[in-house]
Amino acid sequence: MFWLGWCLCGAVAFWTLPAIFALWKNQLTADSLVKQPGDVAFTNSVPDSILSANCRPQNVNQPQTASPSPPRPAVSVIVPARNEACQIEKALRTILASTDIDLQLIAVNDRSTDGTGQIMDQVAAEDPRLTVIHIHQDPTGWLGKNHAMHVASQRATGDLLLFTDGDVIYEPGAIAIAARFLRQEKLDHLCLLPRMIPGGLVENSVVAFFGLLFAVGVQMQLIRTRVPFSYAGVGAFNLIDTAFYRRMGGHLPIAMDVLDDVMLGRMVKHNGGRLDFYCAPELLSIRWQPSLWGIVTGLEKNAFASAGYSLPLIVMITLMFFSVMIAPYFVVALQPWSVSAGFLGSILIWHFVYGIACLVSRGGWYLFPLFPVAASIMAFTYWRSTWLTIKRGGVRWRDSFYSLQQLRESRYRPR
Repeated sequence: MFWLGWCLCGAVAFWTLPAIFALWKNQLTADSLVKQPGDVAFTNSVPDSILSANCRPQNVNQPQTASPSPPRPAVSVIVPARNEACQIEKALRTILASTDIDLQLIAVNDRSTDGTGQIMDQVAAEDPRLTVIHIHQDPTGWLGKNHAMHVASQRATGDLLLFTDGDVIYEPGAIAIAARFLRQEKLDHLCLLPRMIPGGLVENSVVAFFGLLFAVGVQMQLIRTRVPFSYAGVGAFNLIDTAFYRRMGGHLPIAMDVLDDVMLGRMVKHNGGRLDFYCAPELLSIRWQPSLWGIVTGLEKNAFASAGYSLPLIVMITLMFFSVMIAPYFVVALQPWSVSAGFLGSILIWHFVYGIACLVSRGGWYLFPLFPVAASIMAFTYWRSTWLTIKRGGVRWRDSFYSLQQLRESRYRPR
């Protein structure tokens, strides 16, 4: 038992510390850009609202030598939305307020039954850069959102495509910074994690745990490498080179994949592209779900899907989860210190990395004692998703039903 505890402690440290430090380190701001001749105009145009005190450009009032400004990135932003009348106008207007890019905005009204389509049309009437596509039927062989993004991408003219959600709030310089960073780093795909607008205490703790789970699960420090299992995608911000996206076949290979955002990253990695993941709390923000229960229900379609709709895999993950995250508390409570020291070490590491995830998610470091609570809620969320999907024989998403057999057969599998 003594050596088992220290082996567990070493394994937890090896698997979590590099990933969580990568999550902490990868922060995209204006200072992430290498300054080139002509960049002064760009830097000065980024409003102070998106620059923290320690990343404002220096000496901006000094005379600058005349030099040609670098070309403005041409970005086509694609916003699929269904029944998002409450958020869509603000989201579209913050995108239209973007600076230092040649913007094409394509909003897709995906079979909405509220005022989403009308609001899109009203905003488009005020700004010719916005094109609205109305989709009235969910085609066979496609998930509605995936189809909406694919249709919009065929009308895109920008060198870069940005797939985003209808409730993300952008700072004016956000897209320009991301686009130039993608080119600077010679990436094909860049994912950004927005600042999470906080809610209740327990809700914030679960959001932070999900961030920890993501960073550790994908081994975030390896995303830029050729390691095939390390990839990422974020529905709120997936920026991709248009030519590379089209060479992959667009969204066609993932037409029926519920995890469309993550699978886009997997496609990029499989097709030899370079991708990376950054946090961008100064550039964009979102309220992920409206409540704690909203998180539980919001992951209803995704949780079981992340295990490939495999019940044996869910069972194995659960056993590993209990052994690594929960069981050490019982060992420490029931065994003497001489036996349980290693298990205590693993507990301390989990709380440490969870505390960093709490800081990154803007939930607050003081949430770190809630690690076992958040972990248990997430376990419940995964099993609820599994139970409901199996019970229903499929997934109900945006008022459409997709059978479990169809979803399993249509999962993206690199060849």
